[in-house]
Amino acid sequence: MEVKLYKKEGTYFSEKDQKDKHYTNFYVACNDNLIPVEVKYFPNKDLNDRDPGYSSRFAVLSAFAEPLPEK
Repeated sequence: MEVKLYKKEGTYFSEKDQKDKHYTNFYVACNDNLIPVEVKYFPNKDLNDRDPGYSSRFAVLSAFAEPLPEK
């Protein structure tokens, strides 16, 4: 069994902010299944609900993920 990490990047229009925003979705491929992966945000009450590790976790996934091939 082969397992791969993929990412899909793009933009969407935010009605709330009235501008285009960037997105990155992560997936793990196992055999013929694509499983979505969410980078979890852990609010820290001692840091005004910020999560200083979020961007690092996101960057590691992004660095090792391959672009999702078009079908």
